[in-house]
Formats: sequence, C-alpha cells, structure tokens
Amino acid sequence: MTDKSIFDATPSALGYIYQVRYALLLALKKIAEANDPDDCFISIEQLDDIAFEENGDPVELLQAKYHGSPGNLTDRSADLWKTVRIWSEMIASQEVSLEEVAFTLLTTESAVPDSIANYLGTDEKTRNIQAALIAMRNISQETQNATNKKAYEAFTALEPWQQEGLLNSIYVIANSPHIIEVEKKIKRQIRLSASAHHVDVFTSRLEGLWFKRVIEVMSSDDQSAISIGELVNIIDDLRSQFLPGNLPSDFDDINPEEIDIENDERTFVEQLRLIGASNRVIRNAIINYYRAFEQRSRWSRENLVKPGELKKYLNRLKDEWENQSSLVEMAHDFSQEQQKVASGLKLYTVCQGDSALPIRSEFKSAYVARGSYHTLSDDKDIGWHTDYIDLLEPANDQGAA
Repeated sequence: MTDKSIFDATPSALGYIYQVRYALLLALKKIAEANDPDDCFISIEQLDDIAFEENGDPVELLQAKYHGSPGNLTDRSADLWKTVRIWSEMIASQEVSLEEVAFTLLTTESAVPDSIANYLGTDEKTRNIQAALIAMRNISQETQNATNKKAYEAFTALEPWQQEGLLNSIYVIANSPHIIEVEKKIKRQIRLSASAHHVDVFTSRLEGLWFKRVIEVMSSDDQSAISIGELVNIIDDLRSQFLPGNLPSDFDDINPEEIDIENDERTFVEQLRLIGASNRVIRNAIINYYRAFEQRSRWSRENLVKPGELKKYLNRLKDEWENQSSLVEMAHDFSQEQQKVASGLKLYTVCQGDSALPIRSEFKSAYVARGSYHTLSDDKDIGWHTDYIDLLEPANDQGAA
C-alpha cells in the first residue's frame, strides 16, 4: 500500500484504513502487554470500532475518529456524543461491565482547554471527571440539537452512578497520529522483528496480511476476532522470509487477470504445444510464468536480491536443464518423432518437479523456479522438444500477461 493510494482514497475509505491500521499498531503493542497472546483477541467493527477481549470478556473498547483536516473536539461534537451513546447503550444493556472495561476515544482532532474532551484526557493535571460530568449532564438536557438527541437520551437514561462510572473509564486521546504517522509508528514496532534495511518492505507485507485477515474475519459468520497469538505467528513467518537464506514469497495464490489459452501465442506456450501438453498443463505454466515474473520484479524493486543474483539464478536453471536434457536423451531414439515428444514431456516433468531449484536454500515456493524455466523457454534459451529451435516460428514475445 503506497502513500499515493492512501491520499487518493475517499474520506470514508481513509477512515476505514485508519481504523484497521491503528488496530494493527495497538495489536503490536499488545503483544508485549498480554499475559498470554493466544488468549487475547482483537476485533474490528464488532463490539466497537476496535475491541480487545481476554478469555472471552471485553477489556478495552476503542472508537477511532479520523479527520483529514485540523479541528477541535467541542463539547457538542457529534463524534463525542455518538461515541458516548454507543457506550451508554452497552452499559444499559449490560453488554459490558463498567468495572472491567476501559473506553477510549481516539481522535485526530484537538481537545481545547476546559472542554469535556480535555477533562477526560490522559493528562492527570487536567483530567477532571466531575467537571466533565457536570458539563455532560447539563448539555444532555438540551433539546435543540437533533443530531445528538439520541445520544443525550442514552446518557440521561443511565443511573447517576453509571454516568460517573462511565466517565471514570473513558479516556479521550486527542491529536492522535494521522494515517501516515500511524504507519511510521508501526515501523518503529517492527524494528524488533526486521533489520533496518528491511523495515519498509517487512511492514508493507505485514499490513497486507493484516488487512487481508481483517477482511476475512469481518466477512465470516464463524469468526469475530483475531488472536494476538496469530499476529505473533504472522510476524514470525515473515521474519523467517527475510533471513539470509530465504526471500519473501508474495504471489503463491495470485493469478493473472485473464488466461486465454487458445489465443496465447507466447513462445513458452508454443513450446508446450510442441510436446502435446494439455490445456491444464498450459494453464499452470501461464500462472507460474506470471507469478515468477511478478515475484522477481518485486524482489528487484525492493532491493531484496543481490546485484546479479537473478541472472545467476536463471543461469543455474539453464545449467540444470542442460544436465537433465543430456540424461533424458540417453533413454530415447530421436529418429522417431514420437520419441522426441516423449523425451520433451519427460524433460519438462523433471524440470517442473525435482529440478525446480530454489533461488535460495530456504525458499520453499516452487512457482519461482517453475515460472523461471518458462522465462528461459520464452527467450528460447531452453526448450522441451529436441528440435524446438527449428520448429518454432519467430517468437511473439509479449512479456508477462
């Protein structure tokens, strides 16, 4: 996710991205605070914008209010009172316990002196529950504010001790970091998991996995929260991908937008047709070619591979093809076309299987090797049919689909 795409988003999308991104920041901090990460869960848009639960009980509820331009959180602010309404109704319905839950309002707006937001802030010098309580009780009696009417009614419906208990549990965090600053704070948390020159690309991948997981949970009827222990596992897995003997694998389940086998005239596809490959085999080849191309390109853009490493890797695959080709030759009579096709099928099978050499010793995703063989095939540096050079017409090189 780039800064440009964030700034191009609509305000509502920005608010959602902010919420999910801030949830990741809080979850990263919670890793060190939780007694047992596996028993600590974070949810988004369930109990609240962001909520933490331990052993099945809510312990912290957060409302996140993002504004792209500067502003103040006034005493009659809709952001303030909508939040109070949500929490008041939860207390009235006994959905949460005042004694066990902390309520937090995160806002990018400012809290001016002697305001409700300021009285409910985190600064002990200015925090004044009684002053906030008096102001809110007075304001909630007003009748001319249609926007806040339901919120005023919800707060007034609470017993006096519940009102005071709620305000004692509320913390307004004003001037919360804007969306880009939150990303910077996430990167500071990541410093413990990634080397300095990998922090940016590590964070990019972590955010991608986090957003994907949040969407899965929000779309599921069976899941409502993400275990902090699961986040720990995601980070551990990412950390292993950035070790010297490994590389990140980003395209394991990504496919080209369009696959048109019948009309695909790229050289590597034609090479497969020379050995009678089925459409299923060709489809897998197109997918692997695409994934390998995109993965090598991303590694290069992010400077994750050493200078010349990709070229050396392709040469290593070419050497492996040459070795396997010579071995396959011994078992076939090339005076017969049927034997040439059979040898090509055998060679292709070996190169897509045991000879799919990883770029680094710990790298496990075979699509890079399988697709890179097709890159060599597309350039006619290697082939499957023994007469591939003579049989192929000038290649229609179109690059990656």
